[in-house]
Amino acid sequence: MKKLFLIMLMIPLVLFEVYLCTALLPVQWQRAIARNMPRVLPESRDSTPITHPNLDQEMEEVLLAHIWLRIALYVVTVILLGGNTWVILRVWRLLQSGRTAKETA
Repeated sequence: MKKLFLIMLMIPLVLFEVYLCTALLPVQWQRAIARNMPRVLPESRDSTPITHPNLDQEMEEVLLAHIWLRIALYVVTVILLGGNTWVILRVWRLLQSGRTAKETA
């Protein structure tokens, strides 16, 4: 049962890791990924009105104008990546060690 829990925990951890890694890609690549996401995931039928259609562009302009804000954002992203990677490695080691199989038996 613990092994199943660890496997189920690994799925969102890996997906979050991939999501965080996309923040380090060039902006053009991020936009290409965002454009192609409806091919991978189904489109949601969100009925909320769009309050700010150029939010991404304005955020990019602010980050370009304030280099320290951009640096702080990258630092937070790298810290989250490091922490998430550490958790993935711990879960992976638990799965590989076989302790979970012995505990459930």
